[in-house]
Amino acid sequence: MRLRVWCETLPFEQLPACLPLLARYRVDLLLAVRPWQLSEIGELVRRAQGEGVFTGVWPMLADEDGRWANARSCDKFIAFTDALIADVPFADEVAIDLEPPIFQLTKWIRGRPARMQASDYGDARDAYVAATRRWHASHRLTTAVMPMLAFEVGGQWMQRVLGTPATPLDVDRHSVMAYSSLFEGWSRGVVNRRRAEQLVATCARFARRRFGERAALSLGCVGAGAFGSEPAYRDPGELARDVTLACAAGIEELALFDLGGVMRRPPADAWLEAFTAPARDSAPR
Repeated sequence: MRLRVWCETLPFEQLPACLPLLARYRVDLLLAVRPWQLSEIGELVRRAQGEGVFTGVWPMLADEDGRWANARSCDKFIAFTDALIADVPFADEVAIDLEPPIFQLTKWIRGRPARMQASDYGDARDAYVAATRRWHASHRLTTAVMPMLAFEVGGQWMQRVLGTPATPLDVDRHSVMAYSSLFEGWSRGVVNRRRAEQLVATCARFARRRFGERAALSLGCVGAGAFGSEPAYRDPGELARDVTLACAAGIEELALFDLGGVMRRPPADAWLEAFTAPARDSAPR
């Protein structure tokens, strides 16, 4: 079992104090990098690796440019990722977050219809295919994908709707964002905790069917992320239950969202123990 943690909301200056904790629990670090942080990232990656922490970079655009990788942000995202890799070629991994532009997702969350722009999907898909082939030649390469992609039966129709090409990309893993706290908290009362757990288990099973050996799962949330208002786990026990469900479905790579939330809701050990212990217990002996 491979275990990792997304790091989006923790200030860079607070990261060094967390590294011994990640090393002790043997959790990989996936570190978000914005364009204005390029000058700082090299030293941080070196420091994390020096502490024995496998460290990947997670390129992320400015919000006005869409923030994540999608058809609309394609040119800027590829250019920024190329620049990031050139600055830190020694990073262990590159993680590509495939989501519609943040301004469109914000409308969704508020219950306002927002049509995904897919007219340029084909050109963007081809550009991402070429870029990932180039990046994969020198780095482990993974993605984070929206949960509905696990349920896409054949073809790329959902990828086209969202503007997020995934299945054609040359990557090691696709990590499905199965965030039970969001399933429940953003459902307007339709989904309770038990049903949210059922959705995690279902996402895990369908991810295995859709992506095969490339299937992975991201679990959360421990704290708020890009929107600043994401519903979070009530306690580490809910996280432990999600890990158990994912492992039971045969998922062999898990990521937790996110390290900032872990550090803001002490004790951090309780969260990392909840994340790692069920995975260790389910590992073949």
